[in-house]
Amino acid sequence: MLNSRLQCSHREPRLISKMLLRQMTALVGLCLLPLLTGCGNTRTVYVQVPAVPLPANLTAETPQPYISDPLSYGDSLDLNVSLLSALGQCNVDKVDIRKIEDARSRVSE
Repeated sequence: MLNSRLQCSHREPRLISKMLLRQMTALVGLCLLPLLTGCGNTRTVYVQVPAVPLPANLTAETPQPYISDPLSYGDSLDLNVSLLSALGQCNVDKVDIRKIEDARSRVSE
């Protein structure tokens, strides 16, 4: 009989401590809930980014090759090579400008 009294006396504090633990957990949860909902009010602000100017080497004038006054056959071959290299440089500059414009359009979207 002594054993049964001890078991009963031990169960009462356990039940009370379980109830208190549940209440404390609920109170902590209720206190943390407003903190979680406060993070939901973020505002998106869009900032205008100034356009980056094109590099000066892309917009610089391509030098024209010199054309000698008495144009010989050998000079015309040299002139053709100079003209083709100037045309190739212009095309490279245009490709670089297109790449920059594509990057700008992707950023602005």
